[in-house]
Amino acid sequence: MLDQQEGAERSARDGARGTPLYRRPMPGGGYVEVELDAASADTAPESTGAPIRGRLVMERRADPGRRYGHRAPVVAELTGDDRDELVADLFRLARDNAALARSVMRMQALRPQVD
Repeated sequence: MLDQQEGAERSARDGARGTPLYRRPMPGGGYVEVELDAASADTAPESTGAPIRGRLVMERRADPGRRYGHRAPVVAELTGDDRDELVADLFRLARDNAALARSVMRMQALRPQVD
């Protein structure tokens, strides 16, 4: 069973990066990346009983120089018991530009507005 975490954008600031499994360029620049938490990637979940956690990270800045010192926002974070199912769901979202755009719009709507 997969659960999408609310407020996944906060995970981008936690400092912990996962193991990248997939990356593709975005139209107009930037990239989207699927990653698993290091603990989820390194151990078999059956042996620990801990849920597996994966993220979808989307970097919209086309210029790599502008990325320095900034973490790309996490647009989706999923947890589940089945690694293959979790990775398949993240890959499906990573390949869907419309779903990515909706995730970014939701994230921007939750961000406080600066006057």
